[in-house]
Amino acid sequence: MWSSFRAHSVFVPAIALLGAAMVSIAGIFGALYEDQLYKAQKIDEVTIQARILAASVTAALAFDDSTAAQQYTNALKANPELDLAVVYDGRGRVVAQFSRRGADLRSAGAVARPPQIVGNHVVAAVPVSERGQALGTVYLSGTMDSLQRRLLKYGVIALVAAMAALLLAVLSNAQRALSKANEKLEAQARDLADANLTLQSEMRERAKIEEALRQSQKMEAVGHLSGGIAHDFNNFLMIIKGNLHLLQRRIAQGQSDVQRYIDNATAGVDRAVTVTQRVLAFSRRQPLSPEPVNLSELVRDALLLVRQSIDGQIEIETRLEADWWVYCDANQMQNVILNLAINARDAMPEGGRLLFATKNAAVAGRYHGIDDIAPGEYVELLVRDTGVGMTEEVRARAFDPFFTTKPHGKGTGLGLSTTFGYVRQSSGYLEIESAPGRGTTIRILLPRRYVDTLARRA
Repeated sequence: MWSSFRAHSVFVPAIALLGAAMVSIAGIFGALYEDQLYKAQKIDEVTIQARILAASVTAALAFDDSTAAQQYTNALKANPELDLAVVYDGRGRVVAQFSRRGADLRSAGAVARPPQIVGNHVVAAVPVSERGQALGTVYLSGTMDSLQRRLLKYGVIALVAAMAALLLAVLSNAQRALSKANEKLEAQARDLADANLTLQSEMRERAKIEEALRQSQKMEAVGHLSGGIAHDFNNFLMIIKGNLHLLQRRIAQGQSDVQRYIDNATAGVDRAVTVTQRVLAFSRRQPLSPEPVNLSELVRDALLLVRQSIDGQIEIETRLEADWWVYCDANQMQNVILNLAINARDAMPEGGRLLFATKNAAVAGRYHGIDDIAPGEYVELLVRDTGVGMTEEVRARAFDPFFTTKPHGKGTGLGLSTTFGYVRQSSGYLEIESAPGRGTTIRILLPRRYVDTLARRA
């Protein structure tokens, strides 16, 4: 009996110990299992929020609207578990961000990758795309408890007799918290979607307004151009008509000294032809005869005519260093050089210095004041005077057709606009630097071409 009792007394603790061990093992495995669930839940939460943010900033990245992107990013501050959010554009530049708890922005990246756990953080980097076109990347980072702390918490729970009930309670609370979090996220997603629709509608309205403004500006420019052409051609027609009338009278009177009337009428026709050619050049419709040209040699040849057209008080300086070739109409280019020299002469009534310079230029991006220049190799032609210069208002309108600051009858206002049209028709770029009292610099860049390639094309 005693032995039975002893065996029973030993068996019961053993059973209890085994039960405790099993409960402990079950608690440990339960804790590890819960840890995996926790990680998966965190990854899902961060991934969902990253995708919501990516969908929200699609329009902002498409229209390069960093303000809207920042507003969507700031909306995620409502989630205290997020410590870093970064929005990148397609070139890897940061468009919007927020961070807290000392989060290190250097840990982020613009490359999309699967969500993962890094240390005590869950990170997700998802792409932003529209109709298959990549617009950028959204990077999110959220914090989570350490593994040791979670194991300790669930290990203590495993040693408690009421572990099952407590665990159920914890899971129930976690489920309710997750449901509330999901409801909150869904509400945020709806708010973000509504804001996105509102933004898209505003962008469409703005695009309509901008298109209407551009159309109005086009009509204004056409009206200005038409008025200038009509004014000049009316003057030419009056000259031709007046001389033809005088010619008719002289012939009716039996007079033979009528050559000057014929010459005057012919001069009016020639001036009308010149205006027509300049308008065609401005509109880039002028027929050209491009050929391989060395700009340094062309400037040397043109200076013979330039020196005959400007005052002797103006000193001409040259720095012709370019040896690359370009492809352009040599005759039109000489007209450009002469026209720029005459403008410089008129800007220096008391004399001054006029510089002609050429050089080879390898362009990688913005070049002086030219923002839209394509990277590549160019030959630069620079014409600089020490004249009166231009105000910013005059410089901004210098390429407008029929705009001139010269007295009536001294200029048509088509010189620079013609030059601009010819340079653009030759795939080049033109830029003006000027200020009152500091002279004017005209910079022309034409793309480099290789003579052997041009010869094969010919």
